[in-house]
Amino acid sequence: MTKTESEILKIVADWLQEHLGINPDRVQMETSISEDLLMDSLDNVEIVMALEEIFKVDVPYDVAGKWRVVGDIVQFLATHPVAVDP
Repeated sequence: MTKTESEILKIVADWLQEHLGINPDRVQMETSISEDLLMDSLDNVEIVMALEEIFKVDVPYDVAGKWRVVGDIVQFLATHPVAVDP
């Protein structure tokens, strides 16, 4: 069964809290990855690897490099044809 955007957002927010100590209340669709969450390139690599493992999906680096807000991540996972339930 496909996850909704709100379910995916919660999974992403929970991961950010557990691994980067980011308060999940700060993680919204419009939240800037670099400016609001202060994630650097190493953090970005970590989340891409985690999402690939959690959702059993390949995230091309050219796609991940264009993610600016959390909603970009969520929309990618919500529309990716091979993403599976974690």
